[in-house]
Amino acid sequence: MRLRMISLLLAFTMLLPSFALAEGHSVTKLDDDGYLYFMDYTGDYYGPHVIESMREAGIIDPGCSTFITHNPEGEPLSCRNYDYPHRISKEDQTLTGLNIVLHCKPEDKYESIAVADAIWCDPDDPFLRAGGPDQEGFDSSILDILPYECMDGINEKGLFVSIMRVDIKEGDQPARLAAGASIILRYMLDDCANVEEAIRKVDTSIVTPGDWQNCHIFVTDAEDRYAVIESRNSDVSIIDSDVVTNFYLGYDDIEDYYKNGSLREDAVTMNDESGESLIQYGFGHGYHRFITIASQLWRYRDKNTEDYRTVMPESAALVILQSAVQNEYTESTGTSMTQYSAIYNNARKTVKVWPFQNYESYYEFDVTGTIHH
Repeated sequence: MRLRMISLLLAFTMLLPSFALAEGHSVTKLDDDGYLYFMDYTGDYYGPHVIESMREAGIIDPGCSTFITHNPEGEPLSCRNYDYPHRISKEDQTLTGLNIVLHCKPEDKYESIAVADAIWCDPDDPFLRAGGPDQEGFDSSILDILPYECMDGINEKGLFVSIMRVDIKEGDQPARLAAGASIILRYMLDDCANVEEAIRKVDTSIVTPGDWQNCHIFVTDAEDRYAVIESRNSDVSIIDSDVVTNFYLGYDDIEDYYKNGSLREDAVTMNDESGESLIQYGFGHGYHRFITIASQLWRYRDKNTEDYRTVMPESAALVILQSAVQNEYTESTGTSMTQYSAIYNNARKTVKVWPFQNYESYYEFDVTGTIHH
């Protein structure tokens, strides 16, 4: 369907309430290396100051791999790798990262726990790239827009939302708002209780599908529903897939896959037992990670269920995430460096986070922001 585009500036000015911001944000370091922090956001991120800052500074570029499975108790597990190779500077190519587990409880909206890439608050800020909150002179007000820089999260109703980049094909309409996908993620977490409501949220008077189509959105809920939501040239598609990476799932145009200006065909076709195609490959990248995950999920499928749901211990889900991790040495597959892996339990409304490819320990939070050891 063709969806409307309304002036963002007018919408932000007219529809969002105006409240004073908190003067500072308390940020707690979690890991020894300084890649993962926790913040309880107490300011008003719907106020015009934050919204305008978001419009001016906020951008995102999330690689990533995401899938849904179930533990032996039948609880949905929404699993995510977040991939992006931030560097200290153009001169210093050392990989860096600053991920913040973010607790939000806005008035008259749903409580949530999410994981944000804080460097997107200002990719040129040397404090963010060099570790951020622990440095003398760090100004925490730069984190005002952090609720709109979350890459994935879950709310008190068990709705999980994750965003993943898709490439824009030559001749296609580019996204109109650099951080449109992360903004719509925030609105879904704050306002939606399930997948059906999240799908209805994709077109608002503030952010429309033409704004966030540089990413597609994976949503799951506590009732075991899931969907991939895509916008291409402002047309919205809803796809039934339990795996998603960084290419369009709703379009069969793999012959139009370009890399560095050259036309390529770079995918592996998957068929079901009857020979029917399981997936339509569209423009973008992440095919190798998709096949890596999908092929492993197949051996965990329960054929006694109508939808062939997958069932596995959480430890097996983590192994699958690790198999799709992007290494820090090359960018041969288009997106290098997995900054964190996360497993969300939709039934328990919790998240476990493994920072910067350290799989020896994790940090677990529930939706109230309470850490579990």
